[in-house]
Amino acid sequence: MSDKTFAELYCERNNLEPSRYQRDVLTRALYPHARLLVWILLSQQNHLAADLDFVRAVGVLKRFRDFDFEAQEYAHHPANRGFWRLTMNLRISTRAMRRMVRDTLHATKEEKLDDRDETALPFQKPAKTQPVTQSKQS
Repeated sequence: MSDKTFAELYCERNNLEPSRYQRDVLTRALYPHARLLVWILLSQQNHLAADLDFVRAVGVLKRFRDFDFEAQEYAHHPANRGFWRLTMNLRISTRAMRRMVRDTLHATKEEKLDDRDETALPFQKPAKTQPVTQSKQS
């Protein structure tokens, strides 16, 4: 497990200043049609309150398995209701957020596995070889 949070790893991988984390993740996690309206949504002070709370909460995660708890909290957030959010989906897609978190946190795990200095896996199957055919001698 990495000692870094999702926000720290996300900023490293995307060459972002930490101050740009919330805006970048919010924009990427919005439903595609909501991205077109992001400037209008940001001007509505309370419309994105649940989304910003979700982005902040996910930012401190260090393990992917904790994501589901935060997604449930987001689903039940008091500001996460109304026609524009629930029917028109002018909000974050939890599926997109899940994908970002998984790809970022698990990329760290895969990099660590790639850095190992091992010559062979302990229970690796041997490579298949061509069967040896014996020639008939008369």
